[in-house]
Amino acid sequence: MTLRFARGYTLAELVIVIVIAAILAAIAIPQFNQTAIDAAWYHEQVRSAVRHAQRTAVAQRRCVFVSVAGAQLELYYGDASCALTATQVTQLANGNPYVLAAPSGVALAAAPNPFRFNGLGQPSSAATVTVGGRTVTVNAETGYVQ
Repeated sequence: MTLRFARGYTLAELVIVIVIAAILAAIAIPQFNQTAIDAAWYHEQVRSAVRHAQRTAVAQRRCVFVSVAGAQLELYYGDASCALTATQVTQLANGNPYVLAAPSGVALAAAPNPFRFNGLGQPSSAATVTVGGRTVTVNAETGYVQ
């Protein structure tokens, strides 16, 4: 007579695995903080907007200003002498002004505010845009946006 061993898991083993998975889920789920996710996405949008301002300045051979007003980042054109005007840069897709509103709970600041890119894409000075705890930096000499 030979003994056959049953293959599979016991009920106790399955319950222990489910309990461990539940504990890990209870620890991991609060780590997904929506404010932090929004801040990370908004940081990337701000960096893209600053690069867009620089490319627009080069493409149109005119000054483009990056301004932070309250919780919004806005792009404006400059006049022939690179003075700030009230004319906002518009989006090609829909013709709306290029304005990025910060999500709730995300702080936005720029130094200096506003700063500009001339028609060659050179910044007026080194600039920093702070989005939450992260920064977008514009190099004064090269205009590199990082």
